[in-house]
Amino acid sequence: MDIKNMQRMVADIKAKSDKKGGIKNVYFIACGGSLAGIYAGWYLLERETEKFRVGLYNASEFIQTTPKAFGEDTLCILSTLKGTPEVEEAFVFCKEHGAYTIALVGEGNENSTKYADGIIRFKSIGEVTTPMLETNVTQSIALSFELLKQYEDYEYYEDALKAYDVLEDMAEKIRKYVNNGPAQRFAETHKNEDVIYVMGGAPAMGVSYGTSICSLMEIQWIHSPTVNSAEFFHGPFETLDRNLPMVHLVSDGRSREEDLRCQRFMEKFGEKVTTIDAKELGIDILGDNVKEYFNHVFLDCAWREYLTALAIERKHPKEVRRYMWKMEY
Repeated sequence: MDIKNMQRMVADIKAKSDKKGGIKNVYFIACGGSLAGIYAGWYLLERETEKFRVGLYNASEFIQTTPKAFGEDTLCILSTLKGTPEVEEAFVFCKEHGAYTIALVGEGNENSTKYADGIIRFKSIGEVTTPMLETNVTQSIALSFELLKQYEDYEYYEDALKAYDVLEDMAEKIRKYVNNGPAQRFAETHKNEDVIYVMGGAPAMGVSYGTSICSLMEIQWIHSPTVNSAEFFHGPFETLDRNLPMVHLVSDGRSREEDLRCQRFMEKFGEKVTTIDAKELGIDILGDNVKEYFNHVFLDCAWREYLTALAIERKHPKEVRRYMWKMEY
């Protein structure tokens, strides 16, 4: 992760936009796994800013149902690994309307960068070998911290910089921890499941959504509803029984008690609940003022190992697709 490049990029956009009245809106735009990834950056900025109107949008919906506030005072952060057509269309749309754009894209993806005022490269979060500092999750978090620093003199910016310094060491510890039994037990227990629910909330909602739609539905062809833990007792808990598989991604922060309330209920009435808890993964090593915003990073690092073990047990390689990239759709 190139923090200095990010600092220069934000400073340049700020200098240009300030001459025209400044940035009032910041929109995060993507599809699929990239949308799930940049949720982390959106969540941070939306919770901490006092200046911006912040939104998170699927690229197609952004074009079809554009917010009325969108215009020349908008910064759009668009993410795609390989050049998703809908996101590339959104790049053009944003530039045609005079918005500033930052491209959070994969290596070799040049089409999307033609319309960008700034470029940040990331690597696939689906690969266990990808450094945590090089995913679009962590890059989007860092970008939001940078926006907060330069536009609002964010008081916990230095805490964020310190967090980046320990992420790779923590990732290695997380991998060792989950590969010492938990990931393999999950894979052996769930290799024949047709449905696996995934639940998380607040800072873990993005990783929960990505786990469902990408890891389980796209990569393993397993039906996987995503449940917000704050919504669990407003309908979804009625589906819980002894046979329902559930992956519960528990975050550490202001919403933790909501997750624990769900966990206590599931321990009474469920028998196939797999809990991955950011606190057990060691997130407390980060400063209390910023750790909430790194839940996605810690939980995703652990989940990657679970997914790899599951794919091996199911004899369903992670690269296999039925339709994606094989035909027009």
